[in-house]
Amino acid sequence: MPEFLPTLQSGTGRFILAPYCPADSGALADILAQDSIWSQGYGDGDHRPCGRAELLAYIERRYHGHRIFSVFTDEPIPQFVGTTGVTEVDAVSERAKVGRTVISPAYWGRRVGHETKIALLDWLVGCGAGRIEADVDPRNLRSLSSLTRFGFTVEGTRRRSVQRVDGSWRDIVVLSLLREEWPELRARALAALTADVLQAA
Repeated sequence: MPEFLPTLQSGTGRFILAPYCPADSGALADILAQDSIWSQGYGDGDHRPCGRAELLAYIERRYHGHRIFSVFTDEPIPQFVGTTGVTEVDAVSERAKVGRTVISPAYWGRRVGHETKIALLDWLVGCGAGRIEADVDPRNLRSLSSLTRFGFTVEGTRRRSVQRVDGSWRDIVVLSLLREEWPELRARALAALTADVLQAA
């Protein structure tokens, strides 16, 4: 993985993926303040921050040290849409784990996650990733549906994987996509995305 993240453009050009910076934390906090984000298991079992200051501290702790992109609309005045990125890398096994994907509910249903994944996976495979993983909370049906439609394979559920702050245990659904699968999946994903964008136009 390169030391510094590049700026990427999504397949249709609707979105820009730029390296996340602290200046984006305010816009991200606005998104994470919404109930609909947390109702689907966001947060890896952490308690939901209370108030603006706690939310900003939570973002700093959760995003620090990861390779994260901020997603913006490609418009004369770009709008912050959310984040996505890489949370783990193992060069020996050529494995990368994607995560920290948060899309503003205002953009749900507009295939933002689908489009940004194509750009992110293109970049990861180009960097040498052979196996790309994603961990998803079983309650996050939106994310699970998106990833499987995209072409990720559900490998199973890692039971009792993470302890929540309230002492209960959280299961995790493990999904993966391999480099050998990517050319065919990419063509299919881009064709579906292009058809959706043209239909919505």
